[in-house]
Amino acid sequence: MGALYSLGLVLASSYVALRYWRRGHAADPTDRSAGFRPSIGFSHFDGMESLSLLLANKSGKDVWVEELELFLSGLSAEQQTAEPSSHEIQKIRQLVPSGDISPISLTQVIYRAAGAPQRNYSCVLSSILRFRIGEERFEKPMENYRVRMLGLTAVGLQRERRPVPLEPAPKPQEAPELATKLK
Repeated sequence: MGALYSLGLVLASSYVALRYWRRGHAADPTDRSAGFRPSIGFSHFDGMESLSLLLANKSGKDVWVEELELFLSGLSAEQQTAEPSSHEIQKIRQLVPSGDISPISLTQVIYRAAGAPQRNYSCVLSSILRFRIGEERFEKPMENYRVRMLGLTAVGLQRERRPVPLEPAPKPQEAPELATKLK
């Protein structure tokens, strides 16, 4: 009888914990971009798997996706052919119709931001997606991922649970400021 009582208590407490967890992770009723669920994962391109931005539009409106700003932190790379910028902007400029899913490959932009390494490399990928629904603009921070790659091939992807601070890239100097510095 005691075992049955304990089992009932465990099931009831699991149910209550699940209800509280779902309430905390439920869609925000004030979120005007609800139904548009971008994520980072793998997609199939020409018979190969590619690391991609997956744009799933389950809302009733078309979504115009502008760009994805990528930040790489904790970069560990071998044999880079260029200085890593650790920051790139992937221009997308694509309409995602209601009820459609559109994948955008991220391997090339991550490769450039990492300094075009020729061997294994890994980093934490943080990103911000900019898009419009109607005339309203949105910025959505994406989840952080630890990415392992070999050249242009993604070897592994794991969600990073710890928060990673996003550092904005330094602003380029304007031409008049550069001209006065060169004099």
